[in-house]
Amino acid sequence: MSTGTAVQDAAGRRDAARALLQRPILTATHDPDNFDLVRRHSAALRAMFADRLGYTLIVETEFARLVKAPLDATAPLRPLHRTTGGDFGAVGYTYLALTAAALLAPGQGDQIPMSVLVDQIRADAAGQGIEIADGLSERRHLVAALQTLMEWGVVGETDLGEDQDREDREEDEAVLTVCRSLLRHLTAFALHDLPGPSAAIAARPETPRRRLYRRLVEDPFTARDDLDPEALDVLIRERAELARRLDEDFGLVLEVRTEGALAYDPDGSLTDVPFPGPGTVNQAALLLISELVDIADPVPGSAVHVDTAALENTLSDLVAAHARSWRGEYVRDVTALRRDVTALLLRLGLARAHDDGLLLAAPAARYRPTIAESPQP
Repeated sequence: MSTGTAVQDAAGRRDAARALLQRPILTATHDPDNFDLVRRHSAALRAMFADRLGYTLIVETEFARLVKAPLDATAPLRPLHRTTGGDFGAVGYTYLALTAAALLAPGQGDQIPMSVLVDQIRADAAGQGIEIADGLSERRHLVAALQTLMEWGVVGETDLGEDQDREDREEDEAVLTVCRSLLRHLTAFALHDLPGPSAAIAARPETPRRRLYRRLVEDPFTARDDLDPEALDVLIRERAELARRLDEDFGLVLEVRTEGALAYDPDGSLTDVPFPGPGTVNQAALLLISELVDIADPVPGSAVHVDTAALENTLSDLVAAHARSWRGEYVRDVTALRRDVTALLLRLGLARAHDDGLLLAAPAARYRPTIAESPQP
C-alpha cells in the first residue's frame, strides 16, 4: 500500500468513526455516503471501538448500529429530545418503549397499519398495568415516538397501492414499514432477562484506560475530581499516547489542565450540543457565565457555587436587557429560562447540581466573552 493510499485509508476510517459518534444509527436510506464509508472500514472500526471504548459495532446490509456502553454516574446526562424541542421525559420514554415493543409483537410483519399499532400499544400497556391517556396527549406522545423511530430509520411510511387489500383498514390510513432487523438492535442487549431497570444502565467493570478514553471521547469536559486514582494515573502517565489515539481515531485534540481534561474537535462539528450557538437558551447561558464569573471573581481553576436565587436574579437582569430579541415565553417566565439554561450547562459538563443551585465548573470561565480592544492610531 502506498503512503498516499494509507493516508486516505486512515482519513476514511476517522471520518467513518466520527459519523458513528454523531449518529450511532446510520442507514443506507437516510445517510448513504456515511453508511458506505462505515461498511468499507467495518472490520477496522469494529476492532477500534471494541478495544478503545468497549462498544459493539453492528453492520448489516441496511444499517450500521454502534451500541455504546453506559457511562459512569458522574458523566453528564444526555436525554433524548423531541424533534420539536424539549426532553422526552418519563411519559415520552414509556411511549417509545411501548411503540418499539408493539412493532416487535409476535405476528407483526414488515408493514403495519397505524390502527393495528395503536391497538397493540394499548393492549401491551394494559397487560403491564400502565395507564395511558386517551386523546390529544396520547397522540402527541405517539407522534413523538414515531418521529424518533423514523429519524433512526426504524420505521417509515409507505403506500400499499390500489392493488393491495384495504378492507381491514380505514381509508387513507397510514401504514408503516418496519426495519425489524434494526429494531432488534435498539437496545444493547435483550431486556427480558434483566433483574430490573437499573441493570440496563449499570456501567460494566472496565480497565482504567478504557474508562478514561470513553469519558474523553463522550464528554465535553472531564473534571479531574471525577476521575478515580487509576484513571487519573493513566491520564498523567499516558497523556502523549492518549493524544495520539484521539487524533488518529476521531480527529480530536487533547488538552489537559489543572482542573481536568478536554478532548475537543477543531472543526467544531463533532458535537450533539453546539455551544456557543444561536437561540435564547444558548445566548442566556453564555451571558450568565460571564455575569457569574464577574460577580464571583474566582481563583483560576476553581469552581463557583451559585444558589437558585442568584441564578434567577441574574437571569432576570439579562431578560430585562434582551427582552426584545429573546423568545417571549422565556421573557415571561424566567423560572423556565433558568431551568433550561441549567439543563444545558449540565449537559455540557460546565456545571453540576449542587445543594440549592449549581456548581459552575472552572472551564466555564473560558466561554466568558471578551471585548477586543481597537488598535491605537
